[in-house]
Amino acid sequence: MVKITRLPSGSYRARVHIGGGKYKSITGKDKKEVQLQAARYEAENKLSESTLIDRITVGEAIDKYIETKTNVLSPSTIRGYKALRTNAVPELMAIELPDLTPELVQRAINAFAVDKSPKYTRNVHGLISSALKQYRPDLQLHTTMPQKKKSIIAIPTEDEMQKLFVYAKGTDIELPIYLGACCGMRRSEILGLKWEDVDLDKGTLFINEALVLNKDNEQVSKGTKTIAGTRMIRMYPFVKEVLERAPRDGKYVVTLKGHQIYQRFTSALEACGIKHYRFHDLRHYLVSVMLSLNIPKKYIADYVGHETERMIDEVYGHIMAQKKTDVEDILQDYFSNSVTKSDTVS
Repeated sequence: MVKITRLPSGSYRARVHIGGGKYKSITGKDKKEVQLQAARYEAENKLSESTLIDRITVGEAIDKYIETKTNVLSPSTIRGYKALRTNAVPELMAIELPDLTPELVQRAINAFAVDKSPKYTRNVHGLISSALKQYRPDLQLHTTMPQKKKSIIAIPTEDEMQKLFVYAKGTDIELPIYLGACCGMRRSEILGLKWEDVDLDKGTLFINEALVLNKDNEQVSKGTKTIAGTRMIRMYPFVKEVLERAPRDGKYVVTLKGHQIYQRFTSALEACGIKHYRFHDLRHYLVSVMLSLNIPKKYIADYVGHETERMIDEVYGHIMAQKKTDVEDILQDYFSNSVTKSDTVS
């Protein structure tokens, strides 16, 4: 029910929400008349919205939702939404919003999940759900989703990294590999590293930009993935050496495109006889090294640009479990020796 307030003048006022944070104000001397006008206006406004919804399909609602987010979300996120929209549950896309029911959504997700991963299915459902919250807010979805599968991340071994370092020496993939495996930089951050953010005298790199692909497959600039992603890191001497001899052909340090880094990295793996890894797995290698050196998780998160330590626990849980086993082995040896010595003394 619309709230009626009395103004200092003695008149009554009703404010009817018309969407988008805007209100229609109705005033008058008679409280009941103002209430009646407000109720009538609210009913007509809802009828107008209903008529508009009748002409929108689920697919059109998703398209409109993506369009409204274009200027506030990362270009890579919008690109991801577009890809999800292209492959999203096809049997739902042509259904008009008033005809959509939770059962139809559940049936479609059941069929979609047969040959799609749980994570991908959840991502698609999340996009559909977000669009419905905006254009069909009365529809409450309680979809049962496929059970999550815990993925064990792939981490290059020390021997494999040694081979890669040797192979990449003097090539155009040398610096990207160093920046990923030793400095913990994401590929987008490597592409966005500018010469003005490299301080060879102080030996520091300031990471504050990333280059990503937009919906048109064009490389565009944006901020780092998270606030924590903006960070200053200290250069290793071998990284500094590569930078000192690198040509300054433009404002960006690495002149390779994103797909070229992927191609060069894949070729390097094949040449070294190493199984396939993603370039992103170089960051995992760095974190595993830091954990093995007993570096505090808080520092690790700060160094690689994670907002919280939670990501370290979730992503590298199996490494932490192995470290726990190693610690337990150390304790076993310590107390076994200690108890043995006490028995000897007694």
